[in-house]
Amino acid sequence: MKVYPLVALFALTAACTAPTAARQDTPVDRALQEGERKTSTDPAVNPDAAAMAEFESRVEKYADLHRDLAKGDAKLKETADPAQIGQAKQALAAKVQAARAGAKHGDIFTPAIRPVFKRLLAPELKGEQGRDVKAVLKDDAPAAGTVPFKVNAKYPEGQPLPTVPAGLLLTLPPLPAPLEYRIVGQHLLLLDTSADLVVDYILNAIIT
Repeated sequence: MKVYPLVALFALTAACTAPTAARQDTPVDRALQEGERKTSTDPAVNPDAAAMAEFESRVEKYADLHRDLAKGDAKLKETADPAQIGQAKQALAAKVQAARAGAKHGDIFTPAIRPVFKRLLAPELKGEQGRDVKAVLKDDAPAAGTVPFKVNAKYPEGQPLPTVPAGLLLTLPPLPAPLEYRIVGQHLLLLDTSADLVVDYILNAIIT
C-alpha cells in the first residue's frame, strides 16, 4: 500500500518537469544560449572573449558615470509634465557632454570589438528572416541625414528611435541602463536614452 504514494509522487514530478525541459529547447531558448556563448567573456567558450570583456568594462564605466551625474536638476523624475522631463534631460545631457568632452569615436566601440559586432549581426540579416528584419529597420528609420554620427551629439528631437528587432538583440551583448542599441541605415548607434546622446557608433555595421 505504501508503494502507491511514491509512484504517484514520481508521476507528478515527471509531469511537472517535462514541460520545463521542453521549454528549454524552444527556438528562443536556443537563440538565447547561442547569444550568450557568442557574447561570453569566458575564453573557454568564446574566441572573442577578450574584446567582449573590454567592451563590457567600457559600457559599465559609462553607466557608472551616468549614475554619478544624474542627480539634482539632472535627475529624471517620474512626472507627466513634458517641460520638466525636457529640462532634466537637457541638464543631464550637458553634464555628460562636459564630463566626456574629450570622448571620441571608438572609445567604447573599439577597433577590436567592431568586427565582432559585424559578425554577430550578419547571420540575422540573411535569407527570408533577414529581409523581414531589414523591412522593420526601414519602416522605423528616422529621416535620412537627420541623425549625427558624432560622439556626444544629441539625437534629433522629434525623430523616431528605430526599433531593434528581438532577433538582433539576442545576438548582441546586453547593456546596462541607460544604454541601448539603435540601427540607423547601415550603422549601429550606442545611445544614452535618458540624455538622448550618441555615446558611440559603428559605421557600416550591417549590409542592407
